[in-house]
Amino acid sequence: MIVYRIAHKKYADDLSGTGARLRGGRWNPKGLPLLYTSEHISLALLETLVNAFSLEDLHLLRLVQIEIPGRTAHSHIIENKNLKKNWQQDFDYTQWMGQEIIRNKEVLYVRCPSAVVPQEHNYLINPLHADFERIKLTEVSDFEFDHRLFKQTVSSHLP
Repeated sequence: MIVYRIAHKKYADDLSGTGARLRGGRWNPKGLPLLYTSEHISLALLETLVNAFSLEDLHLLRLVQIEIPGRTAHSHIIENKNLKKNWQQDFDYTQWMGQEIIRNKEVLYVRCPSAVVPQEHNYLINPLHADFERIKLTEVSDFEFDHRLFKQTVSSHLP
């Protein structure tokens, strides 16, 4: 399976989950490494845009393609329907869930709904898993942003 992330060029080839370990994320508290990826390039783009990259830094971002081994019993699926209402606003809840799944080190990756587009999925890869070395960075490339995304702000269209 191929998954994607958009990362600063300085960290594009770093699959260690260090950034998430240092800052924490939606599905992990500080101190727990986790590699955030998306099932589609477009979802990786949306996840990047909502996570506070400045427009001035867009030229520093790279598209990273990662391969997860085709067959693994070491996965966990979080279904949107099994999450509490308004889970997107409750970081304590999602961090607790992610921590419980990842800390046991039996799970190589978790498929979970995106908070941005809950019908699509992110894949959270566990650097602490024994099979983590099977995760392969297959390509890093420049990513050209369509500047029409930034012509007008969404707030200018709200009533």
